[in-house]
Formats: sequence, structure tokens, C-alpha cells
Amino acid sequence: MELSLIGSGKLGRRLYREFAQHSSIKLIQWMDRSADLSSIQGVNLVASLDSLEEVDCYMLAVTDESIENIASQLPKNSLVIHTSGGTGLNFISNYKRRGVFYPIQSFSIERMIGFSNLPICIEATNDQDLSFLEQLTLKLQANPIKINSQQRKSLHLAAVLVNNFTNYLFTQAEAICKQNDISFDLLKPLIHETINKLDDLKPKEAQTGPAIRGDKKTIKAHLEIIKDEELEKLYKLLTNSINNYYNNEKL
Repeated sequence: MELSLIGSGKLGRRLYREFAQHSSIKLIQWMDRSADLSSIQGVNLVASLDSLEEVDCYMLAVTDESIENIASQLPKNSLVIHTSGGTGLNFISNYKRRGVFYPIQSFSIERMIGFSNLPICIEATNDQDLSFLEQLTLKLQANPIKINSQQRKSLHLAAVLVNNFTNYLFTQAEAICKQNDISFDLLKPLIHETINKLDDLKPKEAQTGPAIRGDKKTIKAHLEIIKDEELEKLYKLLTNSINNYYNNEKL
């Protein structure tokens, strides 16, 4: 399975390492315009699209804003795959062969996350290319999920809610702990249990806290502690949203 990889951000670097571990996947070239890849060995690195060899498949691990421009400069007969959750299959409109390879995971350069059993959403404009994406996913020991662009966009929205938004709340919680000379580590067992209980309960069933109880006294005490105006607005918004969802009562 031959392909060239474009992009060396968090996902691009992770994909390179995964491809390099599997001898049945031949990474012809790896391209990025700006990142310093001098410390990475074992692949033909290029700095511009003009230096790319013509291959049957190009995978774009780039920003959503860059997909269309980069794709327009690639050979017309090649399969062009993007890795975006929120970008439709037809976004690359000039190509007959288009595909999507979207790992449902958050990647950080500092963490080594494997692809084993990782769900990867795949989509393509024809059955042969879809089969290629399915086989590529299986070679990484990941789990191919065949869904269309609209389903994937909705899934990406859900992913932002459970990952990006919750991590921002973790950041705010850490700031409160730091301001009061408390270790954020004290919250980690609670965070882990919040996630682990979803193996046994639906999210709706797992909800706890003062908002669902309508505990106005505790809510008022929390609001008195909060000093940041934006966090106060967010606390009130989430509190009322939770309470309205379960109790239809505004606090």
C-alpha cells in the first residue's frame, strides 16, 4: 500500500510513526512546508508540493483551511484523502477520487497514542477506494467505521463537546486549584470515574451535582467564589442548561 503523507502536525507525526511500524504500508514521501523534520529519519522528506513524486494516494493531515488549496495542486488521477472530521467529502470538488480518513482521537506531540482498536471514520467516492481505506485502517489494527459526511460532521461536533469543551473546563478547574494552593491531582480520581462510569451508564443516567439537584444554596456559594466574569457566565449557563434539561426549572 503506497501513499504520500502531507502535513507534520500532531496527527501527521502520529500517522508517520504508525505507517513506519507496518512494513505492508510504504510511505513514499512525507511533506511539510514549515516544520523542522531534520531529526526524523527513515523517510524521504520534502518541503514543497513541487517536490512530491506522483503516487496513487495522497493523505492530507493539514488544517481544514488548507485542504482545498493543497488538493488542487495534486495529480488529478490520484486518490486524495483528508483527515478532517468537520470537512465534507465533496470539499475537494475537482477530484473524482476523494476519501476521508478521520481518527476519532485527540493527539498531542508529547503523548504516544497507538491506533490499535481506534475507531477511524472512512468514506470514499467509489467502492475500490473505500476498500483501500478499510484495508489501510485494518493494517493499523484500528476499527474502520463507514459513515457519510453529514454523520461525520455531527460526530465531530459531539467530539468537540466531550473533548475540547471538557478539557477547557479542566483548565478552569486547574486555575481555581492553583489560586487556592490546591493540587489539581486531587481531582483526577473524580475525572477518571466520570469517564469510567460511562461503561455502565448512559451519560444522562450518570449526571450528578448541584444543578440536577436544584441546590440553590451550593450554586450561590460557588458563584460567590468565582472571580472571573467569563467563568461566572459559563457556570450559570451550564447550571441552568443542566437544570432545565432534567427539571425544567431556572435557577
